[in-house]
Amino acid sequence: CKRKSRLLEEKSGGFLMSNFINKIKSIKHVEFSKGATKEQVRDAEKTLQLKFPKDYSDYLNVFGCISFFGTEWTGLNGADYLNVVDATAEARETYSDFPINMFIIEDLGFDGYLILSNTKGDIFEWQHGNCTKIYTSLEDYLNECLERID
Repeated sequence: CKRKSRLLEEKSGGFLMSNFINKIKSIKHVEFSKGATKEQVRDAEKTLQLKFPKDYSDYLNVFGCISFFGTEWTGLNGADYLNVVDATAEARETYSDFPINMFIIEDLGFDGYLILSNTKGDIFEWQHGNCTKIYTSLEDYLNECLERID
């Protein structure tokens, strides 16, 4: 049986911890809410009518949502404005050209710039209908966020 190199032996919440999750845990002064249950994640997916990629689901299960050094990612069990369901639903109502198969990872808070993910885990920068793929994983986007604080 082959083991994926991205997985570590540390267990938490019944699943193996990925490098991505451990990288978030190692961020100095990271703040997070309460991890979401599998039922909460399923309910969010049902409401948004999409399936979260595995790395985002794992993130939700462990952290709920996170904030560090001015970076605030959407999630569950946090402040209302960081709720992934509410933020994405509001964007869908506000912008007629908001992609229905994506959800908000981060609202950059200026000029309508949003960071989105599709169901495959690709990360996009979106502004008023212009959507550009910037990364192929949430971990790659996390690396960019961490570079902002160096």
